[in-house]
Amino acid sequence: MGLLGRKKDFTHIPVAQLQPGMHISMAERWWDHPFLLGEFTLEKESQIAVITGLGMEQVLWSPDASRCGPREAAQAAPVTPVAPEVLSAGLAQRKLRRAEGSRANDLLRRAERDHMHASSALREAFSLAKFTPAAAVQKSLAVVTEAAAAFASEGGVSIVLLSDRVSGMRLHTHAINVMLLSLMSGRFARWDEAALAELGLGALFHDVGMLRIPDAVRMKPESEWTRSERAYVQDHTGLGAKMMLDVAGFARAAQAIVAMHHECWDGSGYPFGLAGEKIPAAARHAALANRYDELCHPQGISGAISPSEALSRMYKIEHPHFDPELLTRFIKALGIYPPGTLVELSNGAIGLVTGVNRDHSVRPLVTVWQDGTRPEDAQTIDLTIEPELSITRALRESDLQPEVAHYLSPRSRTAYFYARVDPD
Repeated sequence: MGLLGRKKDFTHIPVAQLQPGMHISMAERWWDHPFLLGEFTLEKESQIAVITGLGMEQVLWSPDASRCGPREAAQAAPVTPVAPEVLSAGLAQRKLRRAEGSRANDLLRRAERDHMHASSALREAFSLAKFTPAAAVQKSLAVVTEAAAAFASEGGVSIVLLSDRVSGMRLHTHAINVMLLSLMSGRFARWDEAALAELGLGALFHDVGMLRIPDAVRMKPESEWTRSERAYVQDHTGLGAKMMLDVAGFARAAQAIVAMHHECWDGSGYPFGLAGEKIPAAARHAALANRYDELCHPQGISGAISPSEALSRMYKIEHPHFDPELLTRFIKALGIYPPGTLVELSNGAIGLVTGVNRDHSVRPLVTVWQDGTRPEDAQTIDLTIEPELSITRALRESDLQPEVAHYLSPRSRTAYFYARVDPD
């Protein structure tokens, strides 16, 4: 197949010889063409009619990126150009689509901004948690209750993968990720706002006991732990439970998450070896979120696997560890292409899934790579408003040219946040 995203060579070809499957560029008419992207693979004859309607006699074509070659000159049938009013409508539609695309980019920026505000408060909370957990909980309540209200609302809410400019210490970022993923899971199970707030608070502090584990041990990759170090780390559930005992505002469901987020459905977990429904429901939700984020964003970045691979592993290999009903719901909530998945679109574009709406998990936000565009100016496409555009397949980093993988930077994006989706 070769690497995707390499710089393409274009050559001029008569419009009369175009056919579906050819990859073209509209760079020479960027100001007035009605297509979503300036470079794409033709999918149907009506697109050629639009190009003809623009009065173009030639267009730029990339042989290497095309599924087929041009029509033979002798076989080229005249294409009736679209009527001027249809073209005008198409241009108006492009303007609308670009406005919607701007809304998608705004959503990502809003999530990034809100994450910065929340992260500042939660960073301070975690600095207090080791010695004054009650103060840490109070410092966190506003962030958690606001998030719970968003996930409990009737309006849409997206889980957003933030840019690599957003970073933080591993424990802090992991805690926020697990909180958001747990809230998503709980909302999919139709928990009410009060229950979601308890779930979110417990998920946020699920690893609070890790603050009592020396950094020299905690920062080591799991594969390098000695037997005694492994036992020490596993004791973080008990240490955390003691730290949060009798803390005002820390409900029983939150306590259960801290103490039991490593229990497994088949009884193979710790610290109590509980099985099935003996494990509190909140702890079962948090266990899913915790494991998923560990697989996607481990201590050592080289050990990370793609979101799709993480879900596949949890479903096919690790499924005995999780409540089967909750696991199925968790996967449905994240969608076939969860945030962080590299994808190829039906128009030939390459992108990174950067957001998933709980109500449209199969039509995510995709930030696309375009040669010559800076990463901070990358276009984000909302597939919920592009019905004719779809994801063709998921990709691996190894499928891409190094510069494209670096541009989209899936491994360096480790933080999630949420954004409310404004109703139409």
